[in-house]
Amino acid sequence: MNTKNEYRACQYNVVSVIDSFLYVQVNVAGIEVGRVFATPSNVLFINKIEKKYYDGDYTFIKKFTEINVDFYTLQALFNGFPVSIPDEVSLTYQREFFSDSFTFFRTLSCEYNNYEVELEVKKVTFNDVPEVSATIPKNCTQIILENEELKTNN
Repeated sequence: MNTKNEYRACQYNVVSVIDSFLYVQVNVAGIEVGRVFATPSNVLFINKIEKKYYDGDYTFIKKFTEINVDFYTLQALFNGFPVSIPDEVSLTYQREFFSDSFTFFRTLSCEYNNYEVELEVKKVTFNDVPEVSATIPKNCTQIILENEELKTNN
């Protein structure tokens, strides 16, 4: 995520298994900087740059976006399905059609407050789930939400 005055190129790898899990890995210049592994009940966020992670419910996402998000909303967003979002959030999809029954976006842009995120899909594979990792690196510190406040567990 970057402010509208900055531009940073990132590569995103997305694996979405409907109603099961969503995995997003973010790379900069070929180096993994973070990942998100979301299930219907839990979200794991790993920030490899700051060596921190969060493992818990979706309150963490609401803390940063001020939007009440759950797994099914994230899943719909990444799969290009209709999503109910607040008016102050702007989503733009550029679609690419693969067949009469499947569609998938090529680019997803999201603007909210002073932030703009653009996700460009490099590859889409149907019926093949690659191996994904929800392993927390040993050198990471846990982020804990206490009464809606972020704390680091040292």
